[in-house]
Parts: sequence; structure tokens; C-alpha cells
Amino acid sequence: MADVPRTPDDFPASSRDGGACDAPLAVRSIGEVCALIEQAAHDLRSSLNAIQSWSYVLDRSIESLAAPAQRALDGIRSGMQQQLALIEEMEEGVQLLADERASAWAQTDLRLAAEQALGDKRAAAEARGVMLAPLACHSPDGADFIVPGDSLRIEPLLRHLLVHCIWRAAAGGSVRVHLTAEADSVKFRITESPPLERTRGATRLATLTDFFGRRVPPEGGHSPRQSSALLLTRRMVELQGATLAAEHEDCDACDSGSDGASGSVTVCIAVRFPRAAGVGPA
Repeated sequence: MADVPRTPDDFPASSRDGGACDAPLAVRSIGEVCALIEQAAHDLRSSLNAIQSWSYVLDRSIESLAAPAQRALDGIRSGMQQQLALIEEMEEGVQLLADERASAWAQTDLRLAAEQALGDKRAAAEARGVMLAPLACHSPDGADFIVPGDSLRIEPLLRHLLVHCIWRAAAGGSVRVHLTAEADSVKFRITESPPLERTRGATRLATLTDFFGRRVPPEGGHSPRQSSALLLTRRMVELQGATLAAEHEDCDACDSGSDGASGSVTVCIAVRFPRAAGVGPA
């Protein structure tokens, strides 16, 4: 039945007299938050679409733009497309976290799910000038890549982790995804950053390790900000009963000697999905 507006006489005396708030529980529900985010996303998209339309009019109204002006317009359009993509990711993230449906566990082929995620986000990577390398699969013993997964959330998990890594990559850089079939799990490993000097790489590894482990900073300290996509990924991984880890791989170890002590490293994020059935959320 539709909600009927309530008159002042419908409310308890304590509320009319300024006492404790007796607002219906539904008003405080996660549904209200979702509705607010959805409306905010709509408003933001409307404003960006209007700016995009005016930039198109400006481009068409001038016969020959100077090179700097053309680059500025191209930059504006590119920036607006990226902001629209971010709004879409934010909206989906809130919906995923607010989704109260029970997990739909099913056997999931991570190779197919990873290929789907790469296909979904290839255009976003190209817009950023980032190359998505083809999926690399490793199965030393010929094992498959099938794990029990929540079919409602496992593909969004992979997409949002991919989005995070695309945004972390430098223009002209690349993001690589590896799947490795292990005895008790399947490891999904993805490039998280461009090659970093080893000291910076060690700092990034420590930051991610603390973030994935939900470690509270020492008194007086603060946790570095992480992307909304990575925040969502962490929770989705926990709901899968999987584990997150920060790893590094040697990259272009250079003129520092045989141990590559002063070379650069590429930070990666690894998600291990257990093969055991009946895994529940953390």
C-alpha cells in the first residue's frame, strides 16, 4: 500500500513536543542511502552532459581552432567521460554493498569471468591510454580455474579491481592479469601500479598490506586514502571468502648490479579464491 502523509496528530506527543525522534525505521534504512546516491549520480551526470553538449557547440561554431584550444577541448571531453565512468562505478558500488540478497553460490570458471571483465573495461582503458594485456593463464599441473563463487558479486569484484588498476596506471602504461591454478586455490593477479623505485614500491606494498588486513594505524596516525573501487573490492573479496595480498615483481632491474637492489618493481594485487566448497563471507 502506498505511503500516506502523516499529520501532526499522528505523531507521538514526545515527537511533537521536541522529545526523542520516533521516525519510522524505514527512513533510516540503507534503501534511503541508495536512493540518495542514485539521485546524486543522476544530477551529476546531467551537469556533465550539459557541459559536454556546450563543448560540442563550441567546437562546431569555430571553423579552425588553434592547436592549444583543440587540445583543451579534447581534454575537457576526455575528463568528462572519465567522470561519468566514475559516477557509474560509484553508483554500482553502493548498490552492491546494499544488496541484501543471499549469496548465490555456484561453480565459477575464473578464466571466463576474467575474460569478461577485461572485455567490459577495455574501452575504459583505451580512453585512459592504458593497454590491457591479454589474460595469461598458468596451470603447471593441468588443473582448471573453477572455484565456488557468489555469482551475484564475483564478476563485479573483478571489474572494480580492474578499474582501480586502470586508474593507477600511467598513460601509455599497461595492466597485466594472470591466473594461476594452485592446489587449494586459484590466484588472480593484476598489475596495481607502474614500475616504482624500490623504496616507493616497498611503501606502497606496506600500505596495501595494512589496508587489506584492516590494520588500525598507530595512535595519532591515519590510513592513506584508497580508491572507491579498491574499497569495494576489499569487501567483495571478504564476502567471497577469498584473500587479498600485495605482491611485487621485479621490473626492468637496471644498472645496480646483479641483485637489482636499486631497480624498479611493479606492485601487484593478488586475490586467492579457495577451491573448497561452502566458503561463506568473512
